[in-house]
Amino acid sequence: MAFIMIVLILVVGRFIFAKGNNGNGNVVVNNEQTGEGQKIILSQKDLNYKDAVAETGKPIVISADSSVRGCLRSVVFNVNGKKYSKYLRSPEDTLELPGLSKGTYTFSCSMGMGFGKLIVK
Repeated sequence: MAFIMIVLILVVGRFIFAKGNNGNGNVVVNNEQTGEGQKIILSQKDLNYKDAVAETGKPIVISADSSVRGCLRSVVFNVNGKKYSKYLRSPEDTLELPGLSKGTYTFSCSMGMGFGKLIVK
């Protein structure tokens, strides 16, 4: 029983104290145009994502860089009553969202521990 508790403490501690590795300590979300759509690359610092900005009506492709760890690699969006979810194991793994109307869309990791906002302008 003690062994299980020690392992659990180490795993939780690693997740809580894991830092992003982008050098300046800031959370980074890149947004670039790709053909008819737009690509957003998520980064992590501590337990959250930085808010992302997208344009209205253009499909969105989301990926995660190497700073995203743990359950934050499993991204979940609830958009207009439909759930979009994917485990972003590597930068090549992507989650595709349709073009969205103007507004703020919250998203989280699959465990509901890390959060961010997708702001569509």
